[in-house]
Amino acid sequence: MVMERGEIIGIVLQKSEANEMQGLIRADEEISVGQLLLVDDSEKLSLVRVENYEFLNEFFDEKGEIAKSILKEPSIYEILDMNTIIKATLHLIKKYDHNTTPKPGSFVRRLPEIKSEKELLSFYGIKNKKGLIEYGALAGSEIPLLLDLNAITMHMGVFGETGSGKSYNMRYLIKLLSNIKIGDKITALPMIVIDANGDYIDLASTNLDIVSKGRGWIKRYILKDPKEQNDIKLTIDLSIFTPRELSEFIMSLKYGEASYNTLQLNFLEQVLANHESKEYNTLLGSAIGIETLRNEILTMAQNKDIGITTGTARGIASALEIFKNKVISRLQLVNSSASLTENTLEVIWRNRGLAIIDFSADGSPGVDVLTKQLIVSYITRLIFNYLTRSKYNGNQRFLGFVIEEAQNYIPSIDYPVNANLTKDVLVTLATQGRKFGASLILVSQRPAFIDKYVLSMINTFFFHRIYHEDVRYVMSASGGLPESLTKNLTSLDTGYVIVSGLMSIMKSPALVRIPWDPRLGSYAGNVERIDLILSEG
Repeated sequence: MVMERGEIIGIVLQKSEANEMQGLIRADEEISVGQLLLVDDSEKLSLVRVENYEFLNEFFDEKGEIAKSILKEPSIYEILDMNTIIKATLHLIKKYDHNTTPKPGSFVRRLPEIKSEKELLSFYGIKNKKGLIEYGALAGSEIPLLLDLNAITMHMGVFGETGSGKSYNMRYLIKLLSNIKIGDKITALPMIVIDANGDYIDLASTNLDIVSKGRGWIKRYILKDPKEQNDIKLTIDLSIFTPRELSEFIMSLKYGEASYNTLQLNFLEQVLANHESKEYNTLLGSAIGIETLRNEILTMAQNKDIGITTGTARGIASALEIFKNKVISRLQLVNSSASLTENTLEVIWRNRGLAIIDFSADGSPGVDVLTKQLIVSYITRLIFNYLTRSKYNGNQRFLGFVIEEAQNYIPSIDYPVNANLTKDVLVTLATQGRKFGASLILVSQRPAFIDKYVLSMINTFFFHRIYHEDVRYVMSASGGLPESLTKNLTSLDTGYVIVSGLMSIMKSPALVRIPWDPRLGSYAGNVERIDLILSEG
């Protein structure tokens, strides 16, 4: 084997179960639950994970007389320290070129220093790095975790509470997916990012070079007049929606997300169904078109055979007025020549592009959740239609779709948001899109508020520190983690992440340290220290 052996830090004491053993490790060694180590049994190497550990002292007993002395004689600390060891439970996760279980007396070693690609391949037991990207470093080492790019269409989830490093990790992942080395060429995975809080907008401007090596097209879509070179005013084509979907959206703007007036909703759907879908941009995309539609509805209400009262018609007209004020007059969102279409997706594909949909207060000031849902629903439909049509035409395409604050678009029954426009189509993308080249990447601080069925479609997880309330939900939806790692989900240090799933070459949950890059850590969504800012000047 090419791989070097790391420094000896302990010894196997006994084997307690088929894949577990007890080890003694020197007290000055810094270890953490989830960290990987090597066990050396007469040149037979095995990879193990630290499941738990405790400090033991050969003569200290908290019930003994020495306990009282400790409080009075601080110098006794040195004696205790000299006689302290670490007892650790080690879980066997990989055997290198052998089938035996390490015996008591085997050495416990740190992971080795990897000095060449040959040694890295030997560590993972693989022949080459084709299709693999290096991600962070395994805890306690400088060895990168290898991720299989070919498994990215099985979907990903990045979850962590506020301040856990979740958004930084997503920026780091975008950087890696923008600088994929294949042979002598740098390329990138084409991506669309729903940016909730301005966490990624600098990648289209001030920090463009972070992602531009493999990309020939990078744009930011906003819902206001563009001022920067890479900004584009976002407009959409309503002909992609059904009459029912448009009716629900329009009525939601007036009555709230789940409080439709059923009679008004059904009548508006009927009126829209009388028109061809290509007319929707004309009817709903301008003040004149909406006035025409309004008059049509009021006129129909005069016909007693239809069974719609004037009051019902006026209620619909009122909803259309709200729609006009919010979506048309202020945002100018609808256009038959939309700025984001299937043709745009082809441009993104050919140029390995990155499109950032900026929903932050800067890029989309005052835009409500319902309108954001309309846009996300539109983009999801575009992606699914584009990828399926390309595949059936014999032109395979791939596209990553990152959705920040995913709970607003695929909510669970416990989350007080109605997402009729987005939920069904995102479920379709999650279940069927993978075979057509879609990679759905969900990012959320509250995974328990994401639909459990969609969560079960994700096959690679990046777990940062999460809330206690989310642990059980996440474990049941993701297929679970070892108990030792599960216990540490609520206390993970910022900068560390547990990676589990198909993309990881380790094929076992791994604790990874993400390298710090000041440029990746400085972005619009990042809150700087208040005390330092207040002290300026």
